[in-house]
Amino acid sequence: MRIRWTGFLAAAALLLAPATALLPAAPAAGATTATVPAANTEVATTPSFQLPIPCGQRWTTSTHDGHASQYMVDMVSVGGATQGTPALASAGGRVVTSQFDSQAGNFIVIDHGGGWQTRYLHLDRRDVAVGDDVEQGRQIGAVGNTGSWTTGAHLHYEQKLNGSVVQATIDGHLVPVTWEYNQHFETSGNCGVSTGSSLFAQSPDRSGVFQWTGNGSSWIKVGGPAGRLYAGGAGVFATNPDNGDLFKMNGPNNWSKIGGPSKMFAVTGNGLFGLSPDGTAVFQWTGNGTTWNKVGGAAGTLYGGGAGLFATNPNNGDLYKFNGPNNWSKMGGAGAQFAVTGDSLFGLSPDKSAVFQWTGNGTAWNKVGGAAGTLYGGGAGLFAANPTNGDLYKMNGPNNWSKVGGAGRDFTVAGDALYGLSPNSDAVFRWTGNGTVWQKVGGPAFSIAGR
Repeated sequence: MRIRWTGFLAAAALLLAPATALLPAAPAAGATTATVPAANTEVATTPSFQLPIPCGQRWTTSTHDGHASQYMVDMVSVGGATQGTPALASAGGRVVTSQFDSQAGNFIVIDHGGGWQTRYLHLDRRDVAVGDDVEQGRQIGAVGNTGSWTTGAHLHYEQKLNGSVVQATIDGHLVPVTWEYNQHFETSGNCGVSTGSSLFAQSPDRSGVFQWTGNGSSWIKVGGPAGRLYAGGAGVFATNPDNGDLFKMNGPNNWSKIGGPSKMFAVTGNGLFGLSPDGTAVFQWTGNGTTWNKVGGAAGTLYGGGAGLFATNPNNGDLYKFNGPNNWSKMGGAGAQFAVTGDSLFGLSPDKSAVFQWTGNGTAWNKVGGAAGTLYGGGAGLFAANPTNGDLYKMNGPNNWSKVGGAGRDFTVAGDALYGLSPNSDAVFRWTGNGTVWQKVGGPAFSIAGR
């Protein structure tokens, strides 16, 4: 049965007037590379390259006399499968080549700016296209054995400066040039983005940002003091606790300033949006420096996720969907809260007595659950807390929910996983996906965020 909330048909105007501007109070032009929140550090001469394979894996590196340059590196897994292992961007940048060559096989070239490029050859497959912006740790393909220049599965990797291959720098050190396999080994610190989900946390005193490696309770520090964390498909972002300026994480302890303070930010699958401090305009980051475009007028609250960007009317709470710059469509009336999953939108009625799902058509919503306290959405689906005792439930289908755990101080849906912060903030847990069984993955934290 299709159910409409009261007020869905009331008319309202929201989000008008196209313009181009910086967000929202004209921050200084030009991105600054820094650990959050330092705003005046110098731009690094060399990008903070990491091994182009998943965090914590150990690989051997070598070259051979058939290479055009001794600085070209062949990588093979130690104690694990080489073929099919995710190939990751070793630093953030833009894809300038993604194609098949009879000799190099599937290969990708990423431009990192400042004359720096990296090349990845013999891939089993390519997961990015020319023009794609990728951040450090983004999976760009899989290691393979394609092309006539290879006789076994490996990743051929190069770092180039102004067109010339240079000795590779990984995690701040030069990779030794060796002519035989199993003579030099590197362990990957490429933990910027995992291939399934990434979990971030602030230390209890908010003095540092940490990322879970995906192994046991092992974490790495990836940033300094931060005010608030935002994470989603478009990346990981943090505000400066002193002035509210926004920074983007390009890799461990490598952040760039991308804008000034905002009332709030929202991250979608491929975009970042901000609401001006006075709530009068919505801006979208262009992906370049500190330049933002105005894409809408006044809004109350922004909601972002895989299904897109949504905003409430600040006067009556009506909900609108962002279809493009200054193009918004009304979807429904006011709600106590909304949650965005990978492909859908859910809302909690104003009195919190029922959960609804948008049908995708006009302002029609279906009731899919009863009373709830707080909604949590992401790639792993929709979750809701019991308003009486805080127990957490997962939506398996319309009006079909199963309990997955007890109360927590906070939960975050990161990629294909669900994480929770214990009621007293002394531990971080990951839901195993089975019943109410959770795995402890870390100690105390002030907040958690995931993508």
